[in-house]
Amino acid sequence: MVGGKPRVNGRLDMTRSIGDLDLKPYGVIAEPSTKVIKVRHSRDAFLVLTTDGVNVSLTDQEIVDIINGRTDPEEAAKQVTDQALQFGSEDNATAVVMPFGAWGKYSRAVSTIQYDFGRNIIGPRYS
Repeated sequence: MVGGKPRVNGRLDMTRSIGDLDLKPYGVIAEPSTKVIKVRHSRDAFLVLTTDGVNVSLTDQEIVDIINGRTDPEEAAKQVTDQALQFGSEDNATAVVMPFGAWGKYSRAVSTIQYDFGRNIIGPRYS
């Protein structure tokens, strides 16, 4: 346990990991979970890939709101990682945003979104 959360061998917050064969005796499986999803470019705006350093600090909805508030996918990814670090992530925070055909379709006009817990999503880096 680290910070009240279970960890594999006191280090990893995961059940699957490619390349961590030394942790196999502790329950880490090297077979990834996969799912095939059909992308509908007229409806789907983006795919975001994040590390646990982002997901322990931000909810899925917060990540979506941050991305929808940006016009550039690279800036959106940077904003997601900045926000995770601002909210106290102590792990590496990485995000990749892949835009699809509906990119920008669900953009929000606001630059700050108020959430429970008194947390504010930071506005754009360059306004």
